[in-house]
Amino acid sequence: MFLAIAVLLLHPQLATTASLSVDKAAIPAPASNAASTISVEPESFSLTAAASLDTSTQPAAIDPEMLPDAPVPMTALAIPAPAAFLKAGNPMTVSVAQLQAENRRKQFMWKSLVIASSGAATFDAWATRHTITTSGAQELNPLLKPFAGNASLYAAIQVGPVLLDFAGKKMMYNRHPWVRRMWWVPQGASFVTSIFCGAHNLAYH
Repeated sequence: MFLAIAVLLLHPQLATTASLSVDKAAIPAPASNAASTISVEPESFSLTAAASLDTSTQPAAIDPEMLPDAPVPMTALAIPAPAAFLKAGNPMTVSVAQLQAENRRKQFMWKSLVIASSGAATFDAWATRHTITTSGAQELNPLLKPFAGNASLYAAIQVGPVLLDFAGKKMMYNRHPWVRRMWWVPQGASFVTSIFCGAHNLAYH
């Protein structure tokens, strides 16, 4: 019984040892060992073999017919200019001389409107004074009524046009384009209003 148990215990170990020995036998020898066993005898290395080695190391001759043709320069393509399809208009840039000329023109117009509005206000004051003295009329404007009885009306009536002249000057250099285009409106309104009031006063009997 003990003999049978010992055989059963030793049987796996023997099988494992046998399989390991078979695996070791199946592993091929390293290439280095195989290469180390190769020997070249000087006598067997002939001149023919040396010549074949020299020719194999040098590149093969290239056939000229196999080479590509010389590169041909490309002709310039006729691309139409984009400006040819655009309608010519005003230039996008403005010179300093043009800006100065525009500013001088606006200054001239502003000064002309100052003179016109002040002259129209003076005409309105004269017509008011004439109507009061000749026809016994009364000034209906509460702001000018205290000055209507004497010559101070000529100075008091200039306050409105001066304020509108100042407003037109500020509008001329405003940052909004539409305001800059309408800078003449206050002075124009002052001129028209003074002319209308003066004509109305003269027509009063």
